[in-house]
Amino acid sequence: MASLTLRNVCKSYPNGFHAVKDFSLDIQDGEFIIFVGPSGCGKSTTLRMIAGLEDISSGELWIDDQLVNFLEPKNRDLSMVFQNYALYPHMSVYDNMAFSLKVRKMDKAEIDRRVHEAARILEIEHLLDRKPSALSGGQKQRVAIGSVIVRQPKAYLMDEPLSNLDAKLRTQMRVELSKLHERLKATIIYVTHDQVEAMTLGTRIVVMKAGIIQQVASPSDLYQNPVNQFVAGFIGSPAMNFIETKVERQDGDVYLSFSGQRIKMNANCSRKLLDNGYLGREVILGIRPEDLHDEPLFEGNPGYTENQICFPVQVREMLGAEVLLHGELNGTTLAAKLRPGCPIQAGETARLYVDISRIKLFDTRSENNLLYVRSQYDENIRIS
Repeated sequence: MASLTLRNVCKSYPNGFHAVKDFSLDIQDGEFIIFVGPSGCGKSTTLRMIAGLEDISSGELWIDDQLVNFLEPKNRDLSMVFQNYALYPHMSVYDNMAFSLKVRKMDKAEIDRRVHEAARILEIEHLLDRKPSALSGGQKQRVAIGSVIVRQPKAYLMDEPLSNLDAKLRTQMRVELSKLHERLKATIIYVTHDQVEAMTLGTRIVVMKAGIIQQVASPSDLYQNPVNQFVAGFIGSPAMNFIETKVERQDGDVYLSFSGQRIKMNANCSRKLLDNGYLGREVILGIRPEDLHDEPLFEGNPGYTENQICFPVQVREMLGAEVLLHGELNGTTLAAKLRPGCPIQAGETARLYVDISRIKLFDTRSENNLLYVRSQYDENIRIS
């Protein structure tokens, strides 16, 4: 396996479009790194530059201690799994997996050993004699992954490999990829637009927007400590609720007021708002749907009985283990993820308690998280 280093990597095109801007990242040996972001954010372009399928306009790419900017893809010792499987339809599963080794004129006994070992790991030994047309989508993806495992490359590059599978198969394959990473101790760089895949697979996640790294963090840190409003809204399902509020003070307490309602801030939020001069100004309140409750919160949470948000419920979704309520407040859509026994129905007004200890506050202009706690990865992000 290998470590990779990207230093100020950029990708621009003759028409002036900058797909990737000043991308810097250290990827440690054995990490499972996820590039995530909306379509067009530059994540696949970055992966293709690492693979050598796209030229690097400026910056440096190092694999271990070797600068590889101008090294041909075949000489970088990286393997790539594509979205569309890329299997030869006229070959058996065995021959598909063995093809790259045969091209390298490897010993037949070693080829056979590697193919059967990869097939055993992926639990597809019984499929080795079949053609791709006789396989399910999940089986085809396993074969495609097996085709790169047998090469034993320095790192595995995966470009949205599960996007063609149905929801159930994607869930199964996420588990299989996690087990595979644990077995191989491999360096994996994985591109997806699906934040659920990112959160469940990655040891670290790189969130991108418009070609720029927004934040690099572990899944839990990314969820609990987003650097800005974009990251907060992208990570989490359903997405975080954002409400425009005004900072007010009464009898020594700090409140956020909105739409004839207000919620009381705890000591930490109050201090941040007052110390940074937000009294009388507007801020964006961020509340995750799972941090709204239809029952009073525990005592000791400031304002645990008075901090409520009221909004008319337009849609109620019963998902078995949870209930989702969807509504609107002054043109802003809201969602709440509640216990399955929640009695609130569509057409009623939801009166929900806010867990103040878990809210986020964002500047209306910079969109930075006012409660962000700086981390070891801050050199990879931009905080204005």
